[in-house]
Amino acid sequence: MLFVATPQEDPARVLVTGGAGFIGSHVVDALLAAGYVPRVFDLRRPHGAPAAVEHVKADLGDRRALERAMRGCSAVIHLAAAADVGEVAADPVESERRNARCTLHVLEAARRAEIGRVVYASTIWVYSDVRADAVDEDTPLMPPGHLYTATKLAGELYCRSYQELYGLEYTVLRFGIPYGPRARPAAVIPQFVQKALDGTPLTIAGDGSQSRAFVYVEDLADGVVRALAPVAANRVYNLAADTEVTIAEIADAVCDQVASVAIDRVPARGGDFAGAAVSNERAREELGWTASTPFSEGLSRYVAWHTRSDAPAVQRRIVPAVVAGMSRVLLGLWVLVALAALAALDPVTDALGFSATLILVGLLLVPLALAAFRPQVGRAAYWGLAGAELAVAILPWPGVLGRVGHAHQVTLLVSALVAVAAADVAGRREELRPHEQRT
Repeated sequence: MLFVATPQEDPARVLVTGGAGFIGSHVVDALLAAGYVPRVFDLRRPHGAPAAVEHVKADLGDRRALERAMRGCSAVIHLAAAADVGEVAADPVESERRNARCTLHVLEAARRAEIGRVVYASTIWVYSDVRADAVDEDTPLMPPGHLYTATKLAGELYCRSYQELYGLEYTVLRFGIPYGPRARPAAVIPQFVQKALDGTPLTIAGDGSQSRAFVYVEDLADGVVRALAPVAANRVYNLAADTEVTIAEIADAVCDQVASVAIDRVPARGGDFAGAAVSNERAREELGWTASTPFSEGLSRYVAWHTRSDAPAVQRRIVPAVVAGMSRVLLGLWVLVALAALAALDPVTDALGFSATLILVGLLLVPLALAAFRPQVGRAAYWGLAGAELAVAILPWPGVLGRVGHAHQVTLLVSALVAVAAADVAGRREELRPHEQRT
């Protein structure tokens, strides 16, 4: 099926996974400017998007939710991924799920929904193990040395397989290193800028000679929208700047534009991009795309945005604390509810004694404590626990199960109430998980 983009004549609806992230929010802006109708699939609200932009709040692991979100769409732009190299190294299993298996979910949902095109966000890091001074889309790739690269390359292979097996069109975009407004604080340029503003030394891995094909995020978003064109069907494109910049040059530029601070050097990261020159000639010829913003200008725009906006610093310091505080407040409130409920139960206190009652309360609060401090336990588990406790307490069961439900009905009802609270806390924690493309 050939996807034809004619937004001015008949606005095409496009689903954007990870549309609330750094790159995704700019892609949503670019789609709106080009006349498309974006629909965001993300656990968070899109950054600064108009209220009219439809938002589907769900996880990529939910294939049914993906299929429903794709209804009426002509194409899918798949951006959501585990974004940070440190995050991938710290939790490889979850990172593989989000980057590889969830890409498979997107492709399968697109096949079932008869989507015209899946645009897949990959990375120039797939070239990191290639021994060459210059690379393009036809350069043979080597087995990746980093798990992040392996998961992104797996997504590329899945796209190719779905086209061969099922005729699903794809476009693979290998992003250069994006930077610009709304960048996540962990990326190198936001870190450098914030450190310079704070007057602390900048940290460089190795000697700083590693070069990067940086690309200003608005240029990158323009390339993503151009990749919806018919000519891009089943093609791979590098979206990277013509001029590379070394990490040392970034540090010097930040010192020039923000504040002169010291530079500290630490050992190089494993699996780092080696710095081969990345050709974007194919994107130039077929899509009419170039990274038109010079690095110095892009850095200046970012610094101006960063310094006039409280968002970067405030979100880093306040938002996690606020959410953690909300979790603790909820935890405290539910402790009081549970204590008040059980303290009012004279039969329980009389039968067990005050100390035993407090122990029982502690056991009842275990799900809530896990939800607040162990976010990897999902909300579905707590909803399942609440449902099971309600079923035992209310439904007429034969044998031992029925006697337990009858004898401890109130305790089970309180336990179910606490499990519902745990599901709410777990949901709030899930919303903090990143859904941005790696920079």
